[in-house]
Amino acid sequence: MENKKEIKVERLNFYSNYMTVAKDQLAQNHLKLTYQRNLVSDLDQKHKTWAKEDAAS
Repeated sequence: MENKKEIKVERLNFYSNYMTVAKDQLAQNHLKLTYQRNLVSDLDQKHKTWAKEDAAS
């Protein structure tokens, strides 16, 4: 009987040995991701502030 975790790990291949990505592309994508995370966290903070203001009213 095979272990289910081993089967699951074998199916998860999110990379390719034949594809190359330049360092500047990786850096640019990282900067975009960081910017998007900051926007989401700022929006979350604004929603919390608005909720507090609405509760106080």
